Amino acid sequence: MTKSADELEREVEATRERLEGTLTNLQARLTPASLSENLVGIRDPSTAVNLTAERLLGTVRANPVPVLLICAGLGYLVYDVVMRAGEQRRLRVVAAAAQPRRDGELAGNDQERLRDKLDEALEETFPGSDPVSVKITK
Repeated sequence: MTKSADELEREVEATRERLEGTLTNLQARLTPASLSENLVGIRDPSTAVNLTAERLLGTVRANPVPVLLICAGLGYLVYDVVMRAGEQRRLRVVAAAAQPRRDGELAGNDQERLRDKLDEALEETFPGSDPVSVKITK
């Protein structure tokens, strides 16, 4: 009924050898060449690609209208993505330009321009032809 230690050891070794053989067999089947052979029935992967391309071209030749409709749909999707990206760029530029600036950053508030404005205002307020003229200096 009970097995001896030697018998158990032999059984474990036999199981290990079977498992090792199974793993080796699986690894051999998972190479690209064997996968393409199993999937397409061809040994060389480049030949499988050529056959797939030929089948695709044959389908396109047999059904040109659906292919054109699919291409038009994809073209519209690409066009829409490009247009949305351009619109987002434009909106970012407009938003950046619309940001309120500090007074010192405005072009009309340049120091030289402000001095000229003050001089013009003084001349208008106190014209030189006034009988009582007052000269204001800075």
